[in-house]
Amino acid sequence: MISLATWFPPVKGKKRTISGSYSVVYGLIAAGFSLFYLYTSGFGLVSTETNRGLYLMLTAVLVFLGFPAWRGAPTNRPSIIDIVFIILAVASIGYWMDQYVPYAMFRVSDPNQWDLTMGVIAIVVVLETSRRVLGLAIPIICILFLMQLYFGPYLPGKLSHSGMPVDRIVEFTFSTQEAMFGVVTATFATFVFPFMIFGAFLERSGAGTFFMDLATALTGQWRGGPAKIATLSSALFGSISGSSVANVVASGAFTIPMMKRIGFKPHIAGGIEAIASTGGQVMPPIMGAGVFILATLTQTEYLSIAMMNVIPAILFFIFVLLMVDLEAMRSGLKGLPVEEIPKLGDVLRRGWHFFIPLVVVIGLLFNGFSPDFGAFWGTVSALALSWLRKDTAMGPRDIFHGLISGAHNNTSAGAAIGSLGVIIGGIILSGLGLKFSAVLVEFAGGNLLLTVSIVTIISVIIGMGSSTTGSYIILAVVAAPALIQLGVPEVPAHLVVFYAACLSNITPPVCVSAFAAAAIAKADPMQTGFSALKFGTTLVLVPFSFVYVPELLLQGTPLEIAFAAACYLIGYAALAIAIQGIEFFVGPVSLARRALFLAAAVCFLLPMIVWLKGVGLLLLLAAWGPTLKERRRERETA
Repeated sequence: MISLATWFPPVKGKKRTISGSYSVVYGLIAAGFSLFYLYTSGFGLVSTETNRGLYLMLTAVLVFLGFPAWRGAPTNRPSIIDIVFIILAVASIGYWMDQYVPYAMFRVSDPNQWDLTMGVIAIVVVLETSRRVLGLAIPIICILFLMQLYFGPYLPGKLSHSGMPVDRIVEFTFSTQEAMFGVVTATFATFVFPFMIFGAFLERSGAGTFFMDLATALTGQWRGGPAKIATLSSALFGSISGSSVANVVASGAFTIPMMKRIGFKPHIAGGIEAIASTGGQVMPPIMGAGVFILATLTQTEYLSIAMMNVIPAILFFIFVLLMVDLEAMRSGLKGLPVEEIPKLGDVLRRGWHFFIPLVVVIGLLFNGFSPDFGAFWGTVSALALSWLRKDTAMGPRDIFHGLISGAHNNTSAGAAIGSLGVIIGGIILSGLGLKFSAVLVEFAGGNLLLTVSIVTIISVIIGMGSSTTGSYIILAVVAAPALIQLGVPEVPAHLVVFYAACLSNITPPVCVSAFAAAAIAKADPMQTGFSALKFGTTLVLVPFSFVYVPELLLQGTPLEIAFAAACYLIGYAALAIAIQGIEFFVGPVSLARRALFLAAAVCFLLPMIVWLKGVGLLLLLAAWGPTLKERRRERETA
C-alpha cells in the first residue's frame, strides 16, 4: 500500500508548513507544473500564450498555497483569502490565455470591459504574489511605475510626458505581450525554470552531496577548511541553483555549522556563506537566473556570456579563498579532523559521473542548441546516471519529488516575474528608460567613472529586499542605456548592472542573502551583511573593471588577456592582505605596510597601463621587504 506521507511530505514555505491533503494538492500541482515545462524544454510544442500564461498562473497558485497572506494567517493550511486569490489567478490569467488571439486579431486598442476587469485582477494577483515572497519592495516599485504613467504631466523635467488613461495602462500591462506577459516571463518560462528542474534532479540524484564531499576532500585539511568548503561548494552548486538565497539555504545548512564548530564567529561564518552563494550566480556554466534575461535583452548567445565570465568568476572566488585563509590564520583556526575528510580518490570514484550532466549541457550549448534544450537533456542524463549506483538510483518517488522540488524552488525567483513585467511595461509605455538614461548622463556630466559609480549605487538601493534578477531587470532598462550612450559596449554595460545587482544581495541594510545566512548562523543580520561585504570587496570593483579592463571579458589578444588576469590576481592578493592586516606567511602587518599593500593593489587593479604595474611591483616589494629579510635571517640562523 502506497503511503501518501512518503510521496507527499510536508511543504515548507515562508512561515507556513502544509501537510496532509493540502500537501497532496500542492505536490500534484507542482509536479504537473515541472513536468509540463520539462516537456516544453525538450519538445517545445506549445503556444506562446500558454507558455507564458501557465508559468505565471501556476507560480501564483503555489505561492498562495505555501506563503501566508499576513502574520496571523494559518501556518498549517491555506486560508479563505488564499483560496480566493487562487481562484482570481486562475480566472484572470486563464482568461488571458483563452482571449489573447481574439484580442490580437480584433480588439487591439479597443479592449472590452472583460479585458479591463480581468486586467485589474491580474495586476493585483501578481503584486500580491511578489509581496508574499519578497516583501513590499517590488510591489511598491511596481505601483510607482504604474502611477508615473498616469501622472506623467506632473513629473519633473525630461521625465514628464502627456500621461495615459487607466484603460490604456491596464490594456498595455495585461492584454499585450509587452509587459506582464512579456520578455521577462518568456525567459523564465522558457529558460530559467527548466534549469531549476535540472538543478533539483541533479541535487536529488546525489550531486549536491558529491560536490560537498569534493570540496571537503580538496580543502578540508587546510586552515579554515570548512570556510573553503563553503566557498567551493557554493561555486559548484550556486551555478545551477538559480538563486543566491536558495544556495545559502541549501549549502549553508551544512557549511555554516562546520565553520562555527572549528572556531569561526557566527557572523563571519554567515558572511562567508552569503558572499560565496552570491558569487555562484556569476559562476559558469549556468550562472543563475539573471544571465538568461541578460542574454535575451542583449540578443547575445548565452554561451558567449558564460565564456566572458570565466576569468572574472574565477578571480572572484580566488579572492574569497584568500580572504578566508587570512581570516583563519588570524584566528589560529585549523582544518577539519583527518577522520572527517574523505579521500579525493574515493569521492571521485563514487561520483565522477555527476560531472557528465554538466558536460551534456555545455556540449549542447557549444553545438548551437538552445539552453532549455540543454537543460532538458541535462535533467534526463542526471536521472539516467543516478542509476549507476544503487544508493543514488532515482526511483518513481525520487523523480516525483524532484519535479516537486523544481517547482517549489521556482517560487522564490518566479514570484517577482509578473510584477517585474509590469515595471518593464511602465518603462516601455512612457519611454522612461531612455529619458532616465539621458538624465543620468547629464547628472554625471558625461563622466563615465561617475556614471558607473551612480549606477552601482542605484543598483544597491533598488536591490534592497529584491532578488538579483529583479534589480537587474529594472536597471537593465533604465541604467544600462546610459553606459551604452557613453561608449561602453552593450554586453559589458549589462554585465556592469548585473554584477551591481548581485552586490545588493550582501549590502546592508537590506541584504537578503546575508539575512538568510544569519538565520542559519544565529548571528546578527547587520554584522553578517558587513562581514559578507568585506569578504566580497572585489564585487564592488568588478563593474568598473568591465568598463576599463575589457581584457577580463576576453576582449583582446591572448597575451593581453593573460596579462590582465595576472595583474588582477596579484592585485586581489595585495588587497586581501591590506583588508585583513595579516600576511600569508608571517602574520600581522603594520599599518604602514598595509598602506603599501593597498597602494600596490590599486596600481595592479587600475586600467592596463604598463608603467603603473611597474610601480605596483616596486610597492609590493617594499611591502614584502621586512618579510623577505626575516626569512633570509631565519635561513642564515638555521
